[in-house]
Amino acid sequence: MTPARMRAVAIAALLWGAGIVALVLTSDREDAGVVWAVFGPLVVWSFVGTGLYAWRARPESRTGALMVAVGFAYGLAALNLSDAPLPYTIGLIVGGLWGAVFLQLVMTFPSGVLAPGRDRAIVVAGYLIFTLGSVPAMLFAAPDDLGCEDCPSNVLLIEHHEDVANIMLGLQALVYLALFLIVLVRLTLRWRRTPPLERLQLTPVYVCGLATFLLATAATTASPSDPLVWAANIAVALLPFAFLAGLLRSHVAHLDAELLARLEELRASRARLVQAGDAERRRLERDLHDGAQSRLVGIAALLAQAHKRVDGDAEAASILERAQSELQTSLGELRELARGIHPAVLTERGLDPALRALAARASVPVTIETHGAEQLPGPVEIAAYYVVAEGLTNVSKYAQASEASVAVRRNGGLVTVDISDDGMGGADARRGSGLRGLADRVAALDGTLSVDSPAGRGTRVHVEIPCAPPG
Repeated sequence: MTPARMRAVAIAALLWGAGIVALVLTSDREDAGVVWAVFGPLVVWSFVGTGLYAWRARPESRTGALMVAVGFAYGLAALNLSDAPLPYTIGLIVGGLWGAVFLQLVMTFPSGVLAPGRDRAIVVAGYLIFTLGSVPAMLFAAPDDLGCEDCPSNVLLIEHHEDVANIMLGLQALVYLALFLIVLVRLTLRWRRTPPLERLQLTPVYVCGLATFLLATAATTASPSDPLVWAANIAVALLPFAFLAGLLRSHVAHLDAELLARLEELRASRARLVQAGDAERRRLERDLHDGAQSRLVGIAALLAQAHKRVDGDAEAASILERAQSELQTSLGELRELARGIHPAVLTERGLDPALRALAARASVPVTIETHGAEQLPGPVEIAAYYVVAEGLTNVSKYAQASEASVAVRRNGGLVTVDISDDGMGGADARRGSGLRGLADRVAALDGTLSVDSPAGRGTRVHVEIPCAPPG
């Protein structure tokens, strides 16, 4: 809605409220008293004002427009305070229209969009009941039958018949009760099916709406000066603020949902990047093993054959021996490079043999324990391997330890990795790029990495990674 239209609606609401005050002040009816003069325009303005604010704050929701409609419809109920028969009759019929619009507001909160099916049927029934529901009784009811001694006669009266009028009024009350129970059950079921975060927006609306309905129903049997009437009107005047609070909570919940969705996408993206990196590492390792390494092995075999055929040329034999030695060194370096890119033993034989191969190359004795970790998912297995590899590398380079231990355990839905040594301690994960990179890898799997390294008391790297229990 444009600002100009919003101003026009606000001005119309002010005039609508002023018209209610004028109608009350000019009426000779006893029930047209202070309550209506105060709360009639107040209810109109509270619903219209909060509705316009909600309309501006959440233009994608129709809730604000419905709140504005409730405010204007509430003012129509003041027509039954008129001294003239025709306006009085119209007021009896359309005076309940605000209840029907309010029902639509509740049933469609927070989107304001009426879903097809049962919800639409309930709202349509509400419009019929809250307006035309009073017509059968009006055909036979005198003012006394309608609870108003000084009211004018309604123009729909055909013949005064008190018993028939009472029966019709009783049926009308039963229909109201049935509709209320249906709505109560429907909203309760919806509330129970709603996720906890979204319940925050529905709870104030449903609770305040129910409390207001009960107060308003009880107030219909009280005199205009009864405190219950004041309490009911105060509740109705404050009701739109409950809707506004729920709508703003809806906005916050919507933002929270978007942030959670983006966070999940970020996590999934990080996991995809790690998996893509691991897949590329495996490809490079296979290319090195099947390509360059195989060719170098073939060249080594050719040099060996050439060395056997050299006879009597000591210089040529020496050159071939040096070439063979350099070639073997290069093959060893290439194997180490391929192992660093991605360990073939991990893919071919599993985590336990791969960890034992790491332990065999460590500079200190390392004990290995892999309880329950025989069949881990690929990403978890790779992460555990690189955590152990980096941990043992740090032990060899910096710890000045005499021994170390590695434990990989799977307990239900959690995998833990512990690398401990008896070295000098004092390690700081924030200063090491290797551990920081591992922490990122573990975090991509929703895991955590921590380092406990008191000076002089060794170092313990602890990793926890969520993992679905084995089927």
